Amino acid sequence: MSLEAEAKSNFEQQYNCSQSVFAPFAKRMGLDVDTAFKIATPFGGGMGHMGQVCGAVSGALMAIGLSEGITEYDKELKDACYALAEEFQNRFGELHGDVTCPGLLGLDISDPDQLEEAREQGLFITLCLKFVGDAARIAGELLEV
Repeated sequence: MSLEAEAKSNFEQQYNCSQSVFAPFAKRMGLDVDTAFKIATPFGGGMGHMGQVCGAVSGALMAIGLSEGITEYDKELKDACYALAEEFQNRFGELHGDVTCPGLLGLDISDPDQLEEAREQGLFITLCLKFVGDAARIAGELLEV
C-alpha cells in the first residue's frame, strides 16, 4: 500500500491527521507503530485543537525528522534536515495555499463554535482526508520512501 493510501486509511479509522501521516513512515523506518501513534497524538487539530500548524504537516515533518534528523550536533546534517522541512512546507503550501488549520479550512477550530461548524460542514472528512494524503505523498517523494 502506498504511503498516501495508508495515511488516508489511518485517517478513515479515526486517527488524527498527524498520526495518520506519521505512522506509515514510522512503520517503514523501524519505529513501533503504536509508539508513533502515541508521539503524534497531540499534534492533531493544529496542535491539540489549537488550530495552528495542520496535523498532516506536523506528521510529515516528524517523518522527515525520523529519517533525516540528527542525534549529535552536525550543522551540515541539521541544515539539510531543515531544508527538507522547508521544501515540504513550500510544496504543501503551494498545493493548498497554507499550512495552518485556519488557512486550510477557512475556520478557526480553536473556537468551539467554529470547530462545530467545521464538523457540521464535514470539512474534516472532505478536506482533511486530502491534506493527509498529499502530506504523505509529498514527504514520501522528498524522502524517496
